[in-house]
Amino acid sequence: MGEMSFRERASLLLAGLEEGREVRAYLKQFSRQAEGCFAVIKVGGAVMERDLDPLADALALLQFLELPPLVIFGAGPQLDKDLEAAGIPHERRDGLRVTPEEAMSIVGARTSRMAIALSDALRRRGAASVTVQGAAVKARAIDTERYGAVGEVTSIDAELLTQILSTGSIPLLPCVHADDRGRLLNLNADGLANAAAEALRPQKIVFVTGTGGVLGEDGSIINSINLAEEGEELFSSPWLEGGMRHKMEEVRDLLERLPLASSVSIVSAQGLVRELFTHKGSGTLIRRGEAIARYSHASRDAFTKLIESAFGRQLKEEYWEALDPLFSLMSEHKRACAIVTRGSSVPVLDKFAVASSAQGEGLAKSLWEKLQAEAPRLVWRSRSGNLFNGFYSSVADGFVRRGPWLVFWTGDGLEGEIHQLADELFIRPGDFVGDL
Repeated sequence: MGEMSFRERASLLLAGLEEGREVRAYLKQFSRQAEGCFAVIKVGGAVMERDLDPLADALALLQFLELPPLVIFGAGPQLDKDLEAAGIPHERRDGLRVTPEEAMSIVGARTSRMAIALSDALRRRGAASVTVQGAAVKARAIDTERYGAVGEVTSIDAELLTQILSTGSIPLLPCVHADDRGRLLNLNADGLANAAAEALRPQKIVFVTGTGGVLGEDGSIINSINLAEEGEELFSSPWLEGGMRHKMEEVRDLLERLPLASSVSIVSAQGLVRELFTHKGSGTLIRRGEAIARYSHASRDAFTKLIESAFGRQLKEEYWEALDPLFSLMSEHKRACAIVTRGSSVPVLDKFAVASSAQGEGLAKSLWEKLQAEAPRLVWRSRSGNLFNGFYSSVADGFVRRGPWLVFWTGDGLEGEIHQLADELFIRPGDFVGDL
């Protein structure tokens, strides 16, 4: 069998996502906001070395979907080898590579070769790219005595980069740029990505790494982090150390300077498409987030406004009169809520709503984690056409069908009760005007 074409691999990439309805919903959402920059994606040198093919597959797919990203790439492992071969000592200070002036020709040559390799990989998949140097980024030396020819960003020409993106091409931004005198400087790739994100305000900020996400104490990938809810505990954890602690501190500081809706994903090259286009994702989604408060009673006006907006339907007047709430949750900016009522034997998730402006940010994940901490055993129903069913399937232990409803559950020991619980939920009247 001959080598598979990119179009065939792209088909497999999308076909491999079982959450087809989610993918379409995310595409619709991203396409509505297509002007400007869709994503800033920073790729480490190790990923470029080991995972160039899956990376190029994902980037080319984004271009074909008319969502070209700005790609910033590093060259750490490659430069280690090049400088060692040239007899130049390898040294880091304060997390930065010390770069003597005599090393800059090697650094420049290596980044050029890497840009060519990535550009060629994209070309072979039918995708166009432009390597951007010169006027797009201005830099200045940080401290020549301490770090050598190492710089930091002073300005980014967001208009130029946006113009390139508007042509459909993928801008490739290496980490070698000049200061005002034309002297080349070596920039830290993470720092350049952070500066680009501030300048371009993209919908998505992604760091593609070999680990594929933030690893928790047990070594598994943490699915999402809401800094408003979990930040204090996270940064006090002894297992968060070294490079990952530094990375998380940078992410936290970056998100503080960006709009509330901004998020950062840390993911592998293989998981990039799933991270961008499905509820469950693949790596770690980090948001500045919103604190989520618990109430014993729902505030009728605030909850009604959010629920009706999220569902696009009007609640029946008798909904609130018949409601028997166990507790409710609401995010601090009133963009997500949940109402849990008393069931015959298990709490019932009566409403779970996220404002359309907040979808794709990971707020639903944060709300769900808070909900599960309050009610580990839970049952709820959702109409079979609900776009949120993909998310529900990813967090539930299972579901059964009852007429137009899917009845989900989560919690130990509910398998034996679920059919009776489903029957109880099936006969409950609908909550919106026009429902039977």
